Amino acid sequence: MPKLVLELTEDFDFDLIGICSHIKDYRLVWELNQVLEIDLCKDANYEIKRKDQFQSHAFFHFCDEENLVDFYLISNRSENGILIPEEKKCDYLFLIKGNLSDDYKPMVVKKIAEIKNVLATYEIEVEALKSKENLVF
Repeated sequence: MPKLVLELTEDFDFDLIGICSHIKDYRLVWELNQVLEIDLCKDANYEIKRKDQFQSHAFFHFCDEENLVDFYLISNRSENGILIPEEKKCDYLFLIKGNLSDDYKPMVVKKIAEIKNVLATYEIEVEALKSKENLVF
């Protein structure tokens, strides 16, 4: 009898924006909610296991049901390490899932950059990340 092999491929169909800021997560969430006109809310911390220890990262979520878009803000740093080691300079990751127009992501980056306490913001190429599996939830 022939063997049937099941191959699973992860879905990395999302946009990722890096945010460098020294303000607390709740303050950044308030600023993002004001600038982007969304309503990010705190969820349970995002936990992953790396090198036999758990990392717990602050996690915020908003679902725009009208446009079928999900927004997530995840802290890149925790007490036990960094979620995406390739982006050590980044304090927060802003993840957007959904069908977006081509000009939406640059507009979001520009609006985030205008926040007073944001030092830098930039687009991150998800496919180029070695640890992109850490962002599958």
